[in-house]
Parts: sequence; structure tokens; C-alpha cells
Amino acid sequence: MGGVCALVGESLQPLFDCEVVWRGDRIVEIKGDSSGRLQDVERIVLPSFINAHTHIGDSIAKEAYIGLSLEEAVDPHKGLKAKIISGASKNDLVKAMRSVLEQCVSLGVTHLIDFREGGLEGLSLGREASQGLGVDLLLLGRLATPPSKDRILENQGFTDSELEELYKVCEKGEGLGVSGANEYSDKMLTQIREVVRGQNKLLAVHCLESHETRVRLEGVLGRDEFQRCYNTLKPNVFIHMTDATPLEVTYASSMGVVVSCPRSNAALGNGFPPLTQILGCGGGLGTDNVMVNSPDMFREMEFAYKCLVATTRKPFQRVEDILKSATVNLRPLLGLKPLEADAEADFMVLNIGELRPFWNLHSLIVNRAQRENVELVVRKGRKLYEKPASR
Repeated sequence: MGGVCALVGESLQPLFDCEVVWRGDRIVEIKGDSSGRLQDVERIVLPSFINAHTHIGDSIAKEAYIGLSLEEAVDPHKGLKAKIISGASKNDLVKAMRSVLEQCVSLGVTHLIDFREGGLEGLSLGREASQGLGVDLLLLGRLATPPSKDRILENQGFTDSELEELYKVCEKGEGLGVSGANEYSDKMLTQIREVVRGQNKLLAVHCLESHETRVRLEGVLGRDEFQRCYNTLKPNVFIHMTDATPLEVTYASSMGVVVSCPRSNAALGNGFPPLTQILGCGGGLGTDNVMVNSPDMFREMEFAYKCLVATTRKPFQRVEDILKSATVNLRPLLGLKPLEADAEADFMVLNIGELRPFWNLHSLIVNRAQRENVELVVRKGRKLYEKPASR
């Protein structure tokens, strides 16, 4: 592929009049010129998107959250989401999830880190939905039935049958996705950590999604939600951190990575995450529940950038940090490299000819590019999507 502008390396440095060569599933060579005219750029090659937090299982419940609080919408015990999913047929669930994954591919997403409800059966349905699409759906599972509130307050551990299920779910998936520290006792959080670490897999948790989740059990257990996640669970990935202080973002980032979901936080009335700090620590970006949002990383980036400026009331010049959060920041966690020689051939091609003239290449992608600009999506050297030729 020649005559393109490629965004290479961890810094997404533009190379102009570039040639990208791949053989099989690996990039062999990238040659280009670091100097060039922005106005001459028509096609951009950049790393494919990593949607770092999704719930594709509730794609059968799009817009059902309207008028509901966070707890009313997604509480695993009594939320509307759980009721809708439990009442749906397996065929309808798979069909809805597959439709969303097809949409993701056409939007430049090759990897999703998904919180998968429903225990072992939920993992099986997710695998079925992604069959043959080529997208890398990393499923983080959980127990089919969450423990009761009484057991949490009494600091009980998992039963033997629950532990066996938890082990199998972790084994069959890419790890475990914890709905929140408030849904488990301290003993259970320790057991979850030990199960995941014993299998050397991913451990992610919703944390500080709102101020209410921070303090919900603090008066009973003596520690707030973040303290229990950081000191007891010790995850690889902290999801949301909407109510986090800059120091808490630093602590979480020293242990793993922080993934923010600004559109979801806004839609559910939980505020806006401390994104300046999260980006400064190499955080990721996710679209969260399909019930609430489309899985569109272009829309997520634009919303994140403009709300960051609005909430801080200060200009934010490093717009490339937003793009990095959607493309390269999570790659080390998944054992992947950015766009460079010897990396897996995972990339997309954008045709931005109709968006010229422009003054900032990274900002053009973050704030103006959309699905219509996606010309080609490649995963491991295989073409997953090609824009149909116009008639």
C-alpha cells in the first residue's frame, strides 16, 4: 500500500508519501518521509481501534435506559438490563450481538474487551456471535448469578460450586470482569484475584463510576470502593473512575490501566471522568453498554475531547492523546504493538479527501472522521471490511 500517510509508533507520528508492506499477518516494512504537506493527504493508515470496554450482551436493550438511574438500568440484581436479557431467547441475543460486532468492524474496531454476563453460557453465546467475523472479542466473564447482599455484608466467601464456576469461566474466557467491588465481600474479592492470577489472565473492574458507588458500603465495611479495589482486588484494568481524584488515577495507573467511558457516564448522569489525568497516565477509551451507546469510537473520541475542554474550561492542545487512547495505549496489555515493522498487521485506512483542507491531522480524525471515511479494515493481514464501491 503506497502513497498514504501513516501514523506510526506509540506517538502516532505521521509519515508522508508512505509505503506499508505486510506479509501474512505481520507488517514487514514502513517507509516514508517525516515532512510533507497536510493538504496533500488523501488516505491515512492508522492502528485499528481497541474498544477497551463494552457490554455487547445488552445490545438487545438499546435505549431502554432512558429515564433510569445507573442502578435502575444496570444493577446485576434488579436492573432493567438483567431483566431484559434473562427474558430474551438465545437466538435473539446472539443475533443482536453479532449485528453490533459487524458494525464495530465497519467502524475500524478489531479488538473489544467485553464484560460478559451469564457465566459459561454467556461466554458461549459471545463466541457464537463473533464466529467468522475476524474481530478479536476478548471476553471477561463472571458468575451466572451474583451473590446476595446479605452474604456480602456478612463477609462470606464463595461456595465451592461458585468457586468451581468462577474458575471455569476464567479458564474459558480471557479473564474476569467484576461488576463492582460493592457486589462482593472482601473474601470474595480476594478469591477472585487468586483465581485470575492463578491463570495469568486479565482482571477488570468497574470502579468509581459514580460518587454513590464510592460510598455505598463505606459505612459498613470501613473502606470505600476504590480502597477495596486497589488494596484487595488489585485488577489489571480500572473501568470508569468517573469520581476519582487525580491521585487515585495515579495509583490505579501504577497497578494497571484506566479505561474511561465518557458518553456512558454522561448518559447515566454520573458526570465526566478526570480525563486529563487518565490520558496523562496512558489510559484507554471504551463505549460501554450498547444499551446506552453505539459502539462508535469516532463518536466517543469527539465527545471525550470536547467535553474535556468544556469541563476544564481550558484549551487542550494534545488532541493526539485522545487518538492514542483509542488505538495504541491498550496494545501492550494485549501483547500488541503499534503500527511499526514486525507488528501484527492490524490497521485501518481512512479516506479523508472530502475533509480537506485542514490544519491538524490528529484532530481531523478525532473530531471529524466517521464511518463513511473508513475505506479498509485489516486484522492480522486479513481484510475484515472494505467500503463498497460507490455506484
